[in-house]
Amino acid sequence: MIHPEVRETAKKIRDLEIQGAEDVAEHGLRALAKAAESLDEEDFIKQFNKNTEKIVGARPTEPALRNGVNFVFRSIKSASDSEDAAKAVKKAVKNYIESLEEATEKIVEIGSKRIKDGQTIFTHCHSNTVTSVLKSAFKEKDFSVICTETRPRYQGRITAKELLDAGIEVTMIVDNAARSFINDADLVMTGADAVTSDGYVVNKIGTSMIGLAAKEARTSFCVACQTFKFDPVTLMGEYEPIEQRDSDEVWEGAPHNLKILNPAFDFTPPEYVNFMITDEGIITPYDTDRIIREKYR
Repeated sequence: MIHPEVRETAKKIRDLEIQGAEDVAEHGLRALAKAAESLDEEDFIKQFNKNTEKIVGARPTEPALRNGVNFVFRSIKSASDSEDAAKAVKKAVKNYIESLEEATEKIVEIGSKRIKDGQTIFTHCHSNTVTSVLKSAFKEKDFSVICTETRPRYQGRITAKELLDAGIEVTMIVDNAARSFINDADLVMTGADAVTSDGYVVNKIGTSMIGLAAKEARTSFCVACQTFKFDPVTLMGEYEPIEQRDSDEVWEGAPHNLKILNPAFDFTPPEYVNFMITDEGIITPYDTDRIIREKYR
């Protein structure tokens, strides 16, 4: 049986009422902890599995959530009964969320030092990690930001509003204008929803085109993300799933028989990424295999 809070949280994640890898992981895991309190003694693991499948299935391209679920599962292996297991789940969820928060704090500390006075930073979509880095840097430095609108759900507006509220000068451009303005930027900084073992960055659709434009324009491109988003399943040859979203997001009431494709993410090759800002420090995409093996094996 799916717990009501799990069902509601999964819907909010699927509908993008909850978005951003860290927020998805936090809300998803908290819902699982709540569900664990009311699961039956005899079928605890079976029911907990069903609830985790519901949460993880809401956004399949979110290893921060999947790694959190695996972390939680390891915590209940030695539980003596359902009450003990529920307590273990609650504690594991708390520890994992705290680890996510600590990782973000490290990235903000490191990343804010990479921003210099007078620079223009280019970003795409909305990343809590990126905006946190920029707001922290703005306490001591003066710079401006170019952000894309990020169709079809316009998450760039979230970025623009958040940075404007912090006092940062922001210019918004349509997604297709990225190449036209990439030379005006000193640094491109995006977040990531996932990173594969061979260094491919999975982020909002359009990121790979911006990465290509930055490489051609010789504008430095960096990714700010937690190592919790590094996906261990890719070590075994699994492909990172790309979520296909509803066509109504692109064109509601579109002509009959028109085929609309609406992928949520794309893959940015490691050769487009100059460096990554992580809780492990400044790395290159080619370091991800080593970190995944050290962290998750």
